[in-house]
Amino acid sequence: MTTVQELRAALRAGHGYPGDAERLDAELAEQLLRRVPVDQLDQVGEVGTVVDLVAVAEIVAAYRGRVLLAADRETADAMDEVANELLSRQAAE
Repeated sequence: MTTVQELRAALRAGHGYPGDAERLDAELAEQLLRRVPVDQLDQVGEVGTVVDLVAVAEIVAAYRGRVLLAADRETADAMDEVANELLSRQAAE
């Protein structure tokens, strides 16, 4: 995966974890559609959308990591085991 489109395609194909495709789109939209209020434009130095590219890169990297993690069957099984144990403990309390 070298592009956001490839990442989105992998998530939509079921790689990663349930709901990841929708969460990725929502998180990217939040960052990419962030706008500066008109009364603060003079503080920005440019008109229009202000995008924090570091935040966008962090979001993409996190979801890419989730796809790769889910693809590693041994790690995914271990995580499922831990999650099930935690859910069992919560149910017992």
